[in-house]
Amino acid sequence: MRKYARKTVARKIVLGLPAFLPILLLSFQSPSLEAAETESSPPHPCKQCIKYTGWRGELDFGLGYVSEDSLGFGDYRGLEEEGYYAAVDGDVHFRDLTGRYFDLYARDLGYDSRQLDMRGGKQGVFELRFGWQEIPKFRGFGAQTPFLGVGSEYLTLPENWVRSNTTSGMTELANSLAFDPLKTQRKTLDLGLTAQFLGNWSYRVDFQRQEKKGTRSQGAGLFFSNASILPAPVDFTTNQFDMGLTWAGKRAQVNLGFIGSYFDNGNSSLTWDNPFRSKSELDTFRLALEPDNEYYQFSLSGAFVVSPRVRLSGQAAMGEMSQNDPFMPYSINPDFSDLVLPRTSLNGKVDTSTFNLMGKLSARLNSRLSFTARAKLNERDNKTPVETYTPVITDLVASSDRINRPYSYERQQYSADLRFRATRNLRLSGGARQDNMDRTLQAVETTEETTWWGEARVTAGYSSQIRFKLESSDRSNSDYNLLDDGGPVDHPLMRKFYMADRDRKRALIELDFAPLEAFGINLSYAHANSDYKESALGLQESDEQSYSINLNYAVGRKLNIYAFFSLDDIDADMRNAEKTGATPWNAKTRDRINTAGLGLSAHISEKSSIGLDLLSSESKGDISVQTAAEEDPFDPLRTDLKNIKVHFDHEINEHWGYKLYAEYEEYSARDWAIDGLGVDGFNSVLTMGQQTPQYQTWYFRVQASYRF
Repeated sequence: MRKYARKTVARKIVLGLPAFLPILLLSFQSPSLEAAETESSPPHPCKQCIKYTGWRGELDFGLGYVSEDSLGFGDYRGLEEEGYYAAVDGDVHFRDLTGRYFDLYARDLGYDSRQLDMRGGKQGVFELRFGWQEIPKFRGFGAQTPFLGVGSEYLTLPENWVRSNTTSGMTELANSLAFDPLKTQRKTLDLGLTAQFLGNWSYRVDFQRQEKKGTRSQGAGLFFSNASILPAPVDFTTNQFDMGLTWAGKRAQVNLGFIGSYFDNGNSSLTWDNPFRSKSELDTFRLALEPDNEYYQFSLSGAFVVSPRVRLSGQAAMGEMSQNDPFMPYSINPDFSDLVLPRTSLNGKVDTSTFNLMGKLSARLNSRLSFTARAKLNERDNKTPVETYTPVITDLVASSDRINRPYSYERQQYSADLRFRATRNLRLSGGARQDNMDRTLQAVETTEETTWWGEARVTAGYSSQIRFKLESSDRSNSDYNLLDDGGPVDHPLMRKFYMADRDRKRALIELDFAPLEAFGINLSYAHANSDYKESALGLQESDEQSYSINLNYAVGRKLNIYAFFSLDDIDADMRNAEKTGATPWNAKTRDRINTAGLGLSAHISEKSSIGLDLLSSESKGDISVQTAAEEDPFDPLRTDLKNIKVHFDHEINEHWGYKLYAEYEEYSARDWAIDGLGVDGFNSVLTMGQQTPQYQTWYFRVQASYRF
């Protein structure tokens, strides 16, 4: 009943505010509308002055058509089904000479990816804001499931289901399958108010309600060798408040802020029938889903101009995260009903604080030299009680006792840099950063990382500029100690990459060149190498290189052409071992991504314009593992995307026109981990048979355009 009431209130807000907000704003307008409808020019033209009074805008309405069903093409777009869609967009604006204004932006109102933004008020006095956005996301392509009750907390099997020790023995599996797109729909409501008073004071409050509903895949273990991939329900609601009180003077500014976030999961657990043959007490299983939680934070920030050459700014924030949902029993299996939890809930509590103790200091030492220093401290104090738990593995076996590890950390970050204008054409800069981390209940207690960098910018006249930047960082750690909480223990020589000693080098070269006034070229090259020389097992080395070229050519005032190409290479070497004393195995990953694009926009007449955009992107991922068995490498992972967009706009008269739009997208991919396996590709695992998306889709849109 409580959830239904909240949904009803939210629905009334969403339906009522779009129509109510303009009326509310207009209630502050002058009673004479005739004067507002006439054009008026300010006595002294300026960039900040309004260019018109009264109402002005553009409304586009028509139809869109999608050539085929495709979850891949519909991802984020909301155009997953073949057929016609209402294509409605618009921009509406109001201004008057007293500073009152109203802006409305509408995009794709006929799609599942619709967006609406409104704001209005009086400049320097107040502003009201309203926003609504929906985003669809498809998380499974070709996914199927035999379970009934998809989207709820309870998944059941058909009455005629035949249980078996393996998926090949489930004789009713093929007849019971139904498609599930694993779709989630995110809906976001935004409300806001800003008010200024007493000259130097302003108050801002923003509220956001975000709902995400649908299904997603969820892995669930049954026995040591059997498992299922399930369509788990998604029913998330997050309410967030963001408020700030600001005082601004000529030389100083202070802001007091508050953020509160409250997450509610409409489903606390997922219960499902066991599709495999088992004892009667194991016919049903259950797992917990994300618990409700909340977070709040108070902050104080400010900036002060000490002198025309010296500025100070800083921030302090303190917050708390908490999670106190009731625990479920260790297992749904009645054989473990005698196991008693040490407490009724986690009572999780984490205090967070962020202090810019010195904040940011900017100083211009002379006409050529400037200095900037920064300091920051982050602290996470985890006050969650420590208890001893007895997990039941896959509702079948009680494991040894384990304790939870509420780890905390304290992080200090410092940086300083100098910028020097050596000559008219040469600018030099350099600096250092220090990043220290102190952890509790982790394998590494202390991490220290020092980074040095230098940069040079050389300008040759007004037509070219070249930039060089070099960076070197070294990270060292305290002794690596494996923690034993009763659970699995890593190999004693294993080092986690984010807590391992590392030596990293980076280089960047950029060239901006304009051989003609209307023709610009940008070339860039970046290289980063990370060496984990102290890790016997784990990530050994990573190497990243990136190349890009961008071209832009303006042919007169009516034609603009652009083109770009980028290539990214990402390589990594890893080493591991199954157990102590075993022969280590090595793995190499090689990822290549290249992207190219070409486009133009042109005014073919005073009333007509045309645009063209071409995009092609390909990626290849190679994974090879060298072991004593000398296995063959995995098949390459591949993606190939091609996209073409064409649009044509024409003005019929002062108020009317039309817009034509066409888009073609072709996508193909290969993933050896899922392609071709189906729901029963593994005898011991019942999957959802997901495949990589493959599609070729056309999208057309025709709209009438009305301007006023």
